[in-house]
Amino acid sequence: MQMYFFYGNQALELKELVDELTKSLLPKSDLEHGVFEFDLADFFSLEQERAKKQFSEFQNTCQTVSFFSPKIVVQVNNLQKIPLKKSPTEGIRSGLSEINLVKTVVDGDSVWFDVDSLVDRIDTRYHVTGLQVVEEVVHCSGTGFYLKLDPLWENRLVYRQKGKDMETIPIKTFLDERIKGNLIFEPLPSMPSENSTGASAIVTLLKSYLENPPDQVTFIFTANIRNPREINSEIYKLLKKRAKEVKATIAYDNFRPVPWVIQRAEKKQLKIDSDTADLLIEIAGTDFSILNMELDKLSLLFPPGKQVTPEELLKSTSHSKRFTVFRIADFLVQKDLYKTLESLEMVLKDHPAESIGVFGLIASQFRRMLKIAWMLENGLTENTIVSQLKINQWVARQAVRYTRNFTLIELENIVVQLAKIDLQIKFFSKDALTIMENICFQICQGEFAEKRHIERHWLP
Repeated sequence: MQMYFFYGNQALELKELVDELTKSLLPKSDLEHGVFEFDLADFFSLEQERAKKQFSEFQNTCQTVSFFSPKIVVQVNNLQKIPLKKSPTEGIRSGLSEINLVKTVVDGDSVWFDVDSLVDRIDTRYHVTGLQVVEEVVHCSGTGFYLKLDPLWENRLVYRQKGKDMETIPIKTFLDERIKGNLIFEPLPSMPSENSTGASAIVTLLKSYLENPPDQVTFIFTANIRNPREINSEIYKLLKKRAKEVKATIAYDNFRPVPWVIQRAEKKQLKIDSDTADLLIEIAGTDFSILNMELDKLSLLFPPGKQVTPEELLKSTSHSKRFTVFRIADFLVQKDLYKTLESLEMVLKDHPAESIGVFGLIASQFRRMLKIAWMLENGLTENTIVSQLKINQWVARQAVRYTRNFTLIELENIVVQLAKIDLQIKFFSKDALTIMENICFQICQGEFAEKRHIERHWLP
């Protein structure tokens, strides 16, 4: 077998699998001079000279017999970096998705406002994007694109704020100003089909090696993907036919590699139970590389055979962005305003787009605590509540403890208020930090404790 293809979305595992295979393919004496590694991302670098140099080195390595080893292994990593055939309309669709319009009332009439022009927020749940206004996008030629509007929007005006006043603009003119490209709103006599991009030189070269590999070379291809459909179809068709395919770990959104963390910890002479392993995943994520790094750090901090507790884990975990986001909700339910605001600013000051994720975590935490409060009111024991929550047991017990910091009515009012500002966070990202600081201040100051009782069936 001269070819192997490994794919999965855990970079550390892919590297370890490839290293293990490489050691089995060559004598130990040839490993230093008989292994060559190339990253396809370098072949498509924006730095043209660098890309040409990497391409040339790859070609020379594969076609030249080595003086040091009769057989060589060539690792070609990140096949997913080969550009796929993209639709010319992708840029137009992306621009349309960034246009946000909200519905409000002006002089008794319902109108649509351009969100980006507004100084003050509008409290409304009626919202559309440019993609909902346009039914079809067709690439005509060059930079020309035909946009077929939804019939209801054909002659509609868009309102936008201009200083203290407002102005109206036809939807077609508005889109023409906002979208890069030569936009056409009337269909042509004959609408062309979309063009496709040609294969690059590297695709052609890879295909030639896959069809007729050099005798002295064993190829190992890797792709950091969930599904082989994510790589160039021409390349994968040949890999399927010529290479031994190995599917490594595929981490999806609900992936919880608790056994992997426990086994990895054992190799580093650490003892971690399933709850602590799950907590590490909760605060560090599911990437094996990051989890391995955190375990390396713990192995340096604690003596061999040490049983790591959740409390020790929290104190020792690296203060990454993900960890900081995790701690924001944790500080808030403890009503620690200073640490909450400090962590919020750390995450959102330079990255306002993260506001949706942070807000979602806060909202889910308080919805969970409200559920716990209802269970406590119904007389359920802590052990029963923890088992019914079906989350990390340590996190669940902490949530039960922090729920006691709030009254039931207070939690109901907080959840309702969070639901009310949900759209503000999504559509006014530039103000997200201020909006979230305000709600955090209200929560920590107990401003929701005295509000009128909310009927439960009103809750979202």
